Amino acid sequence: MNPVIKAQVSEYAKSGSIKSLKESEKFEVYSIFSILTGYRGESVEALDVHLKGDEFGVDGIALLIQGEVVKNREEVLEKIEHIKNPSIEFVFFQSKTSDKYDYGDASKFFDAIVDFFEGDLAAESTQVSELTEAKDAIYELAVSKRNPSISAFYIATGNYDEPKKIERLKQNFCQRISGMNIFHNNIEVSIVGAKELQKWYRAATTAVEAEIEFPKAVVMPEHKDVEEAYIGYISADQLVKLFTMPDEDGYPVGINKSVFFDNIRDYDPNSKINKEIKDSVLSDGGRDFVFRNNGITVVAKSIDRTGDKFRIEDYQIVNGCQTSNIIYEIVNGDQYKNLRSGHIVPDINIPFRLIGSKEDEFISSIIVGTNRQNPVKEEQFWALRPFMKNFEEYARSVDAEEIIYFERRENQYRGQQVERVRIIQPAVMMKALAACILFQPHRAARDYRGIISEYNGRLFQDEHDVRIYHAACYLHYRLEFLWRNQKVDSRSKTFRFYIICAVGLIVTGEKNVFSMRKNKIESVAKNIINIGKDEDGLRSIVEITTKIIEGKIGDMRDFSQEKVRDLIRSESFSLEFKDSVRSKIFKLFHKYRVE
Repeated sequence: MNPVIKAQVSEYAKSGSIKSLKESEKFEVYSIFSILTGYRGESVEALDVHLKGDEFGVDGIALLIQGEVVKNREEVLEKIEHIKNPSIEFVFFQSKTSDKYDYGDASKFFDAIVDFFEGDLAAESTQVSELTEAKDAIYELAVSKRNPSISAFYIATGNYDEPKKIERLKQNFCQRISGMNIFHNNIEVSIVGAKELQKWYRAATTAVEAEIEFPKAVVMPEHKDVEEAYIGYISADQLVKLFTMPDEDGYPVGINKSVFFDNIRDYDPNSKINKEIKDSVLSDGGRDFVFRNNGITVVAKSIDRTGDKFRIEDYQIVNGCQTSNIIYEIVNGDQYKNLRSGHIVPDINIPFRLIGSKEDEFISSIIVGTNRQNPVKEEQFWALRPFMKNFEEYARSVDAEEIIYFERRENQYRGQQVERVRIIQPAVMMKALAACILFQPHRAARDYRGIISEYNGRLFQDEHDVRIYHAACYLHYRLEFLWRNQKVDSRSKTFRFYIICAVGLIVTGEKNVFSMRKNKIESVAKNIINIGKDEDGLRSIVEITTKIIEGKIGDMRDFSQEKVRDLIRSESFSLEFKDSVRSKIFKLFHKYRVE
């Protein structure tokens, strides 16, 4: 293996807590991470995409709805329930540690993708079967105004010099896929080598940065939480540098979704308004755009100004998603290129605010103030509450073994050397709390948004003890660590929230934690963490809980995964489970009970 790639794989395996995987599997997960996060700008867990078995011709399949991974039919239904016209993407991966590009392996890869859509790959594994069901649900229920897009990445560690046989194979595959008439016209098929992997991995693990020209920038008024801030306008060419990924020549090849706070996938290029804006820009050279548009706001942790040049690092575009998309389409469009080649450069300028601040609370206030009118996920807002800052600071200040990195803002820890498995997103935190503290494992996976609404005034209160929240998140991390390192049977992951609930029940005896005295709450939090640290004890709870659930289900061979999930998401099943925990588990782990 290429020595630089080998070093990067080792670094990623350590940060992702996947050191126990085989070397080839580490490389597969590393390459998925590098492409999805570094090249495509997605905030996606690579392990959720990686196929765990020896499936024919493919190592990873990502089904993305609004940029979030879906792994089965139920998750598709959950996502599309709240989205009218979702953005849907299929991404396929095949990774080889060899520096050779093998015609036979590439052929198998392309065949496997076709087989997936024709249903012939479903029997390869339970994981692929569930993904096939998710794909079927997408085409049954989620495709309305636009077809899904598709991308395929064949990865090796050499230099790809475009041999004619593989290039013909690639062209034939594109024709086969296009002929299905079920995808968006933009089909991406990439043969990836060491140079690309190294670049994309570095992009995925370093803080985002850009250098732009911002002439005639006006200094904004002083503010105690702002180090420096400017207002004015910038040209389209400079704006594009902030949210795109360049090729070797510096030409933009794709949008870096990670720099946007609001949901870039809500952009509809075919909407009447957006079409009219693009047409007007191209018809008059863009001179009216600066007067018609509300502009872009960028918040950066670091700004280094030299004359009209601004180098900014660790930044987010906190509003201006629609504008950015329109500008990107214009700058990448043939009409714009034709104007440039004729030496008539469209005079497109955009109102622009650049704010430099390291104060998270102030940054949060800007985000909320500039996005309330946009369809941003609600959990992104409640994650910015004052309580959440206290929790975040506490969770990363405890002893090294107990540290949790709460990601209040997406990609908050990008570029920082932290163990990725310890990063907890707001939605994951809510699910862990729903199972561990609210004892609602049947709702945790699918209905956590309903729980957010129901418990809105009873969770995340300023007077609450952050330690109980930290304990639930730590328990979630410890279970994930066991599964990643294959220390417990992977089939138990289906029952993840029942296992977390079992621990909560063991420690609390099903009492309301928030009504306890402060010293009791502290004891509950401490005992949950102690269970998480006790690997043998936690593995025992996983095994016993799994047996209880499987005993209630019966012979699982008679049930599809979909049927199993439907069953365990019923309230009646949850009530029966709690009864079993009381009778079969309480005594075994009585030492952890807080009376």
